[in-house]
Amino acid sequence: MATEIVVTIGIILAAEWIFVHASGALQVPIPAKAPAALAGQLWKLNHALEVIGMMLGAILAMMAGFGLGLYPKARAQLGSLLFLPVLELATLALGLEVHVRVLALALLVVILTVGTYCRRFGPLGFMGGMLAFLGAFLGFFIQDYVRLAEFGWLAAEVAIATAVTITVHFAFFRPRPARAVRRMQRSYSARSHAVAAEVADLYTTMTRRGGAPGGRHRPQRRLQRQLLRLNEAALLIDAQLDRQTAAAVGWSAARLHQLLFDSEVGLSNVARFAPAIARRSLPAAVTTAVGRALDGIRDSDFGAVLAAAEALRDALDDPRQGTALRADDRVLLHRFATSVTEFAAALRAFRLYPAAQAMDDAAAEADFRTQVTTSGGWLPGSAFIAANASAERGAGWLEWFRMAPYARTAIQLGIAVTGAILAGDAMSPKRFYWAVLAAFLVFMGTNTAGEQIRKGLFRVLGTIIGVVVGSLLAHAVGDTVWLQIVVILVALFLGLYLFRVNYTFMTIGITIMISQLYVELDEFSNHLLLLRLGETSVGAGIAMLTVLLVLPLHIRRVARVAARQQIESLADLVGRCTERLADPASEAGSDLELRAAARRVDVAYQALTATVWPMRTPLLGRLAPRIAGFMATVVAARHYAHNLLLDVSAQRADLDATGTAALTAAESQLSVSIAAITQTLAPASAHGPDAESDGRPYVRAASLFAQVADALPGHVPTTSPQLALDDLQLLDGTFAEAARWASVPVTDLDTAVH
Repeated sequence: MATEIVVTIGIILAAEWIFVHASGALQVPIPAKAPAALAGQLWKLNHALEVIGMMLGAILAMMAGFGLGLYPKARAQLGSLLFLPVLELATLALGLEVHVRVLALALLVVILTVGTYCRRFGPLGFMGGMLAFLGAFLGFFIQDYVRLAEFGWLAAEVAIATAVTITVHFAFFRPRPARAVRRMQRSYSARSHAVAAEVADLYTTMTRRGGAPGGRHRPQRRLQRQLLRLNEAALLIDAQLDRQTAAAVGWSAARLHQLLFDSEVGLSNVARFAPAIARRSLPAAVTTAVGRALDGIRDSDFGAVLAAAEALRDALDDPRQGTALRADDRVLLHRFATSVTEFAAALRAFRLYPAAQAMDDAAAEADFRTQVTTSGGWLPGSAFIAANASAERGAGWLEWFRMAPYARTAIQLGIAVTGAILAGDAMSPKRFYWAVLAAFLVFMGTNTAGEQIRKGLFRVLGTIIGVVVGSLLAHAVGDTVWLQIVVILVALFLGLYLFRVNYTFMTIGITIMISQLYVELDEFSNHLLLLRLGETSVGAGIAMLTVLLVLPLHIRRVARVAARQQIESLADLVGRCTERLADPASEAGSDLELRAAARRVDVAYQALTATVWPMRTPLLGRLAPRIAGFMATVVAARHYAHNLLLDVSAQRADLDATGTAALTAAESQLSVSIAAITQTLAPASAHGPDAESDGRPYVRAASLFAQVADALPGHVPTTSPQLALDDLQLLDGTFAEAARWASVPVTDLDTAVH
């Protein structure tokens, strides 16, 4: 995206310059005998008009670059690129025509509010609303330079920018799903390698330290971030597999999805089990085999991985190791050996999937449907969760109103921009637009009050850094035009490229670009940059105050919805797996349905993580550890649920009628207990985040699953049915812990009254 926008803008700058100099667009003739002072003024005017044309084209290219990813198909992208310039020109003409300042400013607020409401119509409404506002905004500011009678020249410049944008996009950046999936596969493999290297290094460090990780748990936190990104990469690939041309010739989308899932779960298990093994005092033969397996996955030496796993199994079967290993040690090591084997096999097949195997997947291919929805090519973050929360009533009186998210944002943005216009105009009638843009941009790409406040703070921080860097570069570059263009394009590229890391980088890039622009217009001064900082701070501050006081969508409210959906998705997967364990022929427990349910769990987890991320701050006091505790239980529950899926898929449980009835009763008890959590988090309960639940307890079901496990013949703890029942007991424990963090009372089965 960054490359496309910068390349497009660079070509547009050149095309607009050629057009202006070839046609004389908007240029005022300078008489040959004009006085030097008059000639200088006319030259500055012509130069400003030339820059205006370039800005019109650059803004269109930037908006298109951000928005085209919202359309998966090339035809929809072309339609958008043909429609949006018309809308921009319409509001541009309107901005040029309204010369009464009060009416013009009121018009900006109205267009912005209506444009924000148009988000209800999807990507076209979202992009159209932004470009409509920016068109009116530019029209208001250039009306002193351009008359409506000269509008044709502006339309021609916009048409040139549109033609360049379409040409560059479809010549070099048009959607190619198969190529995108192959790129994502390489990215996923690289992230897998990063996780494997992290696990191997952590295991080596812990074994040398006698099981201590060192660094105050920093390695574990870093590993969790790596696993989160690995899951993100897997979901992004899954989201592409519904497209008919996404999988390369000879590849099966369903099979690719299965390999992706198996490799991710295998590596996630390795990342969990390796530190647990390092913390235990185990025989040298065992720890050596584990270390070799980890070295093998780090070095992508799959043969070494399989050999080390086989050596580990031999060590487990060696009678001499029997007295040195407890039952839980044997289960842990068995799970580790199985996980590294499955990861190595799945990733090797995932990297070079043979065409011959695709023929066996025709039936699954027909039924495969991705469970992942993206926005602009990325996971939607908290967007869907915030939309659901906005439609529910909150606990406080400020949050009592229910409304669609686009309506809520339209009202908030209209009020914030009105306040920014008044405050910014009081600071500087000529430069108040910086405050307006700051308020406007706080609402772009944010969904909750917490996200909007963070973005406002990042914008102020980025402006401070950008003012310093922009001032230094402006003095260093001077009025050398080609250097100015290089600085602008490089700063813009870095801002766009690092935008996903932190919005501060984007603000720094834009501020540097504006510094160079004002040098080119001969208006640059350090005082001007400080004024920009002041206006930006005022606009961002008003936006932050607005989201806290006007129809607020507080992050606690959204987090409750995200937590509820996470628990519900986990409950759905556990229910399907338990049904598969009791009845292997169940349609709800088919491999395809189980993996689909597992992906819904992962999607909910990514949304929950994106939602609560702004809440991870010491400023929240005792709420922060509650959030951290709940997230830790969710992470554990995901791992246990993934393992449960694999265990119930591997081997049929040999249950008689009594055992099946006992398993059904245990699953029923677990479902009722989980419902106690979701009911507490539901909007009808109207509990605050620190309130107690309505008294309905979470009743532990682990003992019921243990009874079913004891009834299995053979009592071999490493068989798949036994491991599945262990998974269910572990899941009951994590759900009980989640219930405690949600203020739901927890009780044991034998102390509950039924």
